[in-house]
Amino acid sequence: MENRGRMLLLLIPVLLLAGGGAGFLLLRGRHHARPVEKEFPLALNELTVNLADTGRPHYLSASVTLTIKGADPEKTVAEYEAQVRDAVLMVMSQRKYQELLSPEGKQALKDSLAAEVGKALAARKLEVTDVLFTTFVMD
Repeated sequence: MENRGRMLLLLIPVLLLAGGGAGFLLLRGRHHARPVEKEFPLALNELTVNLADTGRPHYLSASVTLTIKGADPEKTVAEYEAQVRDAVLMVMSQRKYQELLSPEGKQALKDSLAAEVGKALAARKLEVTDVLFTTFVMD
């Protein structure tokens, strides 16, 4: 019985080490390094659009900063800035003057901008994490 106890005391650490080593080898093959995601602020200055009002004409002049997150946002955004600007202008021009007077209307515009620009950049695996108005003037 004493030999059996010694054998168990020697066998347990050996089994633990062997199991840990096997687990390490199995899991090491599954670990793939993900690209580091960065955030990049894209400033779109002095965008001016006619609003969708049917009576008296109104316009919106705004500067917008979009925070874009992804693996290499600086390079990709530079390549697709025209598509981003187009998406922003199209969304802004669909709004009406009265909608944009309230904070809720401005927030709804931000949400729409994030969604539309996000669609334009989704194929590039980028997402819009924030929309900030740095100027916002209507008449």
